[in-house]
Amino acid sequence: MKKMILLLAALAGMKATYAAPSPAMISGNCALKTANGMKLYNVKEGRLVEFASTTLDTAHNFAFAIPVPTAGYYYLAMSVDGKASRNNIRVYLQAGEQVTLDIQDDQGHYSVLKGGEENKLLYTWQQLIGPLKSKTSLNDTTTYRAFFPAVDAIQPAVATFKKSIHTKNGVFNRLLTMTVDADMESTAMGILVMPRSMHPDRKHMPAYYNTILQPKHYCSAAILELGEGADLVQRYAMLAASRLDSITLANRVELSLSVLCNDTLKGVWLMNDFRSYRSLEKFDAVFAPYKQYLLTDNMQKALFETRKALSTFKKGTTGYNFSFPGINGDTVSLASLKGKVVLVDMWATWCGPCKKEIPFMQELEAAMYGKNVAFVSISTDKAEDKEKWKAFVKEKKMGGIQLFAGGWSDMQKFYDVNGIPRFMVFDKQGNIVSVDAPRPSMPELKPLLESLL
Repeated sequence: MKKMILLLAALAGMKATYAAPSPAMISGNCALKTANGMKLYNVKEGRLVEFASTTLDTAHNFAFAIPVPTAGYYYLAMSVDGKASRNNIRVYLQAGEQVTLDIQDDQGHYSVLKGGEENKLLYTWQQLIGPLKSKTSLNDTTTYRAFFPAVDAIQPAVATFKKSIHTKNGVFNRLLTMTVDADMESTAMGILVMPRSMHPDRKHMPAYYNTILQPKHYCSAAILELGEGADLVQRYAMLAASRLDSITLANRVELSLSVLCNDTLKGVWLMNDFRSYRSLEKFDAVFAPYKQYLLTDNMQKALFETRKALSTFKKGTTGYNFSFPGINGDTVSLASLKGKVVLVDMWATWCGPCKKEIPFMQELEAAMYGKNVAFVSISTDKAEDKEKWKAFVKEKKMGGIQLFAGGWSDMQKFYDVNGIPRFMVFDKQGNIVSVDAPRPSMPELKPLLESLL
């Protein structure tokens, strides 16, 4: 009996030691007058997922309480009427963490008023990388000629910072060390993929790029602990694969996956690439051999939702009846071209990849001269740039049917066009053949057009 009492007392004592984890708190002030809310995100498979949202009070203060935080990164973004800023603030949360921020704007200007050593060190890093990262934004006009010296110049400071990562939290130390490398690599690759007036040849790239753009650089799914992880994998695969061989419609997926040496990362790349397809037939044909890499429930869900969405643009369904003014003042619609095979090119004068396709388009037009094919170029330049568009068409001696959409039109919205150039093919009845057709520079396009005559 005495032993039983002692055992019960011991169990009661053990139970008392297993207290519930302390919640984490994030609070602060957002000075931007137009903001009226804040959103908090956590990370799932390298992407940001909204975790909670709140409104700002009259003094523009906010607060979040996370009862059972998962140790790792969370991201904050200010919002206006529910629409979040693209820029966010990365914080580290764990049980009991108390973080207070003073946010000046949505351009990375903020201060950590309260936080553990992890968040103070993380803040130091984000202030160090911030100026370099800003040079790759769409609002910045920096070209590689100024950016590459900046990459070289920051390397000593980065190396010194990495040596300072020795908090008492070993898990955080590993995470931040990986973050430093990932942020540098993502930023370095950013200048190569963002629209710029000029892009470098390989011979102009600093030696630092050779340490990144090589096959098998990413072999661990740990990179997905970052909210930017999936985009980083996508960016890397595109650039590293392009160094292996000439990317075509047929080998693009195969080459991109070949540079990754982790099946989960391959699945993440595939899921991220889903959004680039507008044709169900093409999507199924391309992804059928790679379904084994879609390992998680989230990936399987994305596959289902993508196929469901693409079914609305199925081959043989009626195409959107666009109608735009031509360069000579006439109006041309898809319906007015009935009886002809129609190739549509959505482009803009500021778009470098679009301009690279122009000579190939001219060659294709010449090769198919006299055939029943309408070559239709639809400019998405802003309305105020109409004269610039006319001058460009004349200077480049562009043929075919030249139309002006005056910005992102209903047609682009209907087909969910998020990037240009985009080529589409319609048959003689105005039905969809492909809303994501091969480019003129690809050998697959000409046989496709000929098969419809």
